[in-house]
Amino acid sequence: MTGSQYATRPARPEDADFVYRVSEATMRAYAEATFGIWSEQIARDSFIPATHRILHYDGKDIGCIELLDLPEAVQLNKLYILPAWQRQGIGTRILNDIKALAGALEKPLRLRVLRVNPARRLYERLGFRIEHETPERLFLTID
Repeated sequence: MTGSQYATRPARPEDADFVYRVSEATMRAYAEATFGIWSEQIARDSFIPATHRILHYDGKDIGCIELLDLPEAVQLNKLYILPAWQRQGIGTRILNDIKALAGALEKPLRLRVLRVNPARRLYERLGFRIEHETPERLFLTID
């Protein structure tokens, strides 16, 4: 990964199929383990171009991010990276950049993760703590 950089661009309506494929590749198994089903319609309906960014790495589209600047916090709703690009430090880089953005805005950074999703370990390693939880999800924050 030396010298490689990630970049993002605003999502466009024509990115809907790509975002769906990334969502399915990264979340289907966890949704099925948690809820017993995967809903293509729910996944497709969650794509709002105005709130999403497409993640590029080495000139390829490799994932998507949904980040909201709310009055009380910066909310990370999605950080989905295609499996072939995971475990290479890209997610850590992105999270550290988002943490810096939230810090510059003087807001906490919040996210949620399904309990069965091993990404939880990454979030905890980076200093996120559990703010509250439900049987299915953990809601994490970092100041």
